[in-house]
Amino acid sequence: MDFTLPDLGEGVHEGQVLAVHVVEGQSIKEDAPLLEVETDKAAVEIPSPCTGTVSTVHVIEKQLVHVGDVMITFGFEAKQEVVKTNSVSKVRSSPSVRKLARELGIDICSIAGTGPGGRVTRQDVEHADAQPVVVEATPIATTRPVVQPTLTLETEIEGVQEQTEFGIVIRQPMSQARKAISRAMSHAWETIPHVTDCNDADITDIDKMRKEFKDPDQPNVKLTLLPFVLKAICRSLQKYPILNAAICPDSGDVLFRQYVNIAIGIDSERGLIAPVIRDVDRMSVGEISSHLEQITVNARSASFSIADTKGATYTVSNAGAVGRTRYSTPIIQQNTVACLAVGRARLMPWVVDGEIIPRLILPLSHSIDHRLIDGGREIPFIEHLINDLEHPMRFAV
Repeated sequence: MDFTLPDLGEGVHEGQVLAVHVVEGQSIKEDAPLLEVETDKAAVEIPSPCTGTVSTVHVIEKQLVHVGDVMITFGFEAKQEVVKTNSVSKVRSSPSVRKLARELGIDICSIAGTGPGGRVTRQDVEHADAQPVVVEATPIATTRPVVQPTLTLETEIEGVQEQTEFGIVIRQPMSQARKAISRAMSHAWETIPHVTDCNDADITDIDKMRKEFKDPDQPNVKLTLLPFVLKAICRSLQKYPILNAAICPDSGDVLFRQYVNIAIGIDSERGLIAPVIRDVDRMSVGEISSHLEQITVNARSASFSIADTKGATYTVSNAGAVGRTRYSTPIIQQNTVACLAVGRARLMPWVVDGEIIPRLILPLSHSIDHRLIDGGREIPFIEHLINDLEHPMRFAV
């Protein structure tokens, strides 16, 4: 029986093979992990459609495949003795864990997994890396000149070395996820006239309230600032709904959405992922915090579906969570008209009641689609948002 790449979701016609969990001659049970394929939006684990023996593996890691391509051929008449002789134990782990093992030079097949069902975890790989490993030196052929690299890299780069006119380069195929991000960013920048408004918010008081906040329904929740920012955004969108609208691509009409779905840009090993929290305006600060924690875990472990990244009405880029960035130009997603980048807050000298005192200042960069939004609409929106952040008691109103 030939197993072909199934339909992986709306608009997804191709993917890149991340991992092949079987070898030819191996026995496998129905629903056991067979392959992992990376699409534009997610890494998808494909289970075996049957119980049998793997007769032929038609694909290799990093290969580009399309819906309908033959991936695996199964046989059902092989003797059990042959299967036992030729099969190898498959290793269950996430793509990020396998990448870590490759970077550390560890054979992941040699690691005993402590996760559910024997799954190899990041901690298993890190523990294995702490063990001493004896590596035999490989002699260098004296008849071939050794080319010394001109740049000392702290991180090993996977790829193929090529000699160019100016020096050595390493050619590495762009991942499916990065290709999708590249296409989306290029299309957005070319079709949406961006205008970015940069501001500062004094979050000294709300930061104090955040540290003292207790949700009786979720007593163990530890809040970051971002849930309060999202709550303030929802309040501003209710007052200025044009920022939650979209431009109909067919007629040019303005579509005022009666719901608030906020996409959160999250940095992951696959690149920038923007999962969506739906109906944010109906949530408490504690509920928003719980959803943020969950989508962050899902994005960084690639355990989400394409549908989880659809339907945004507004976007937030939490750039400050990555590093010391302050202001930027966030790119607006298709079918939205605004995107807010939240920078890294820091103590700064600030004038309060005529005196210079240290205050915790949060940089905000707000990009708008100038086809629909102008300063007369954006400025009141961002002022309302900043007033909420600077006067926490407004949240109770």
